[in-house]
Amino acid sequence: MKISVLAIGSSPTNCYLLSTEKAAVVIDPGVKDARVDAFLEENSDKERLIILTHAHFDHIGGAEELREKYGVKILISNKDNPALSDPVVNESVLFRVNINPFSADLTVEDGEEFSVGDISFKAYETPGHTVGSACFYTDGILFTGDTLFCRGIGRSDFHGGNQTQLFNSLRRIRELFPDETPVLSGHGPETTVGAEFNLFGF
Repeated sequence: MKISVLAIGSSPTNCYLLSTEKAAVVIDPGVKDARVDAFLEENSDKERLIILTHAHFDHIGGAEELREKYGVKILISNKDNPALSDPVVNESVLFRVNINPFSADLTVEDGEEFSVGDISFKAYETPGHTVGSACFYTDGILFTGDTLFCRGIGRSDFHGGNQTQLFNSLRRIRELFPDETPVLSGHGPETTVGAEFNLFGF
């Protein structure tokens, strides 16, 4: 599997492009970006999907336009799906970003497995940053959104955030995944589970 990372938007947010012979997946297209369009166009003969790790504006802003333009379905955790249509909860009002309300085509629950072409994923609910924040595991790699970063953890002071839940989610990641598991987060460079938890002490 080939994985490319694009730093997009003013934050910037990491948008991941995953491709194999049979699949093309976009994770967290936070804003419109020509490189994401090109990726979906180049892989139009494959099964395609947009995955959102959570419903904050800087992770969802480009998703609806991609769906309208390319017919690619959108997936998010069931608990964060309502926030896609709520500009207060997805923080687009606070940051003065215009995102038209929309809803995902597909939702997942904790522990649910799904496939896109020949790529298999497992979803893990990791609330705390948002009510329905989720991590997605595939091919030995954990996509953590804004739950866990290189040398940092998610904020819990936005709508739906909860520090106790966030710490519990971090402890769960620590228990479930080996130290060597690569962590690809919503912002910043790649890290590993061990590098972060040996630092934070969870």
